[in-house]
Amino acid sequence: MRYALLIAYDGTDLAGWWRQEGGRGVAGNLDVAFARLGEPEARAVGASRTDAGVHAQGQVAHVDLARAWEPWDLLRSLNRHLPPDIAVRAVAPVEDDFQAVHGVTAKTYRYAVDLGPVADPFRARWAWRPPYTLDPTRLESLAAHVVTMTTAAGFARRGDHREDLSLTIRACRWHRRGSLWIASLTADRFTYRLVRSLVGGMLATAQGTCTEAQWQAALAGEDTPAGHQQAPARGLHLWRVAYARPPDFWPSIPRP
Repeated sequence: MRYALLIAYDGTDLAGWWRQEGGRGVAGNLDVAFARLGEPEARAVGASRTDAGVHAQGQVAHVDLARAWEPWDLLRSLNRHLPPDIAVRAVAPVEDDFQAVHGVTAKTYRYAVDLGPVADPFRARWAWRPPYTLDPTRLESLAAHVVTMTTAAGFARRGDHREDLSLTIRACRWHRRGSLWIASLTADRFTYRLVRSLVGGMLATAQGTCTEAQWQAALAGEDTPAGHQQAPARGLHLWRVAYARPPDFWPSIPRP
């Protein structure tokens, strides 16, 4: 039986999604939980290989299990064996050809920035507080240009070996919640650390370290200082993964 999992985690103390020897990867913790349930061969495949320190509200994975489980029973049983910073939010049985990775049509990431006059200690684990002042009202106009991107070449990072850097940015916008500013980006695909690079570029341009001309050139695929900026992992959240045939998670979400 194949199941889809909807997963949330606080990535602060985690080594990212992937299994790592000696590291607290999310997938590795799921392996341990499945083994304790009598499913030692289960290996969850995640839609996004989030880096160390990155959080998730809507990570999706698929996993093949040796026996049939009621979704609600599997949900409760898994969460009993997961650490407090990882939770399976929902479980759904899916067809054998459902793929958490290859079936993706879009992903949405959010990035949280604390721009209050005083640092909020309760946000320190999941929002970045830049070490400089900036004009946050400029962020919205800078974000408006991001949807013109057709290539991530201007933000390419060492460690990303893919040859095809083309992509379609479907939405990029900032919204404010009090002193918290949150960037939301949706695209058909993301290259290595692209969201962190885009947020870093917008903040650096709003602060004046980079010019708007450099920012627009980076979006066009040119190598400029605006494309070399990178916000830290702790503000980044994998928010939603979209599919042409999305799993029906409702049967396993507990009623209040």
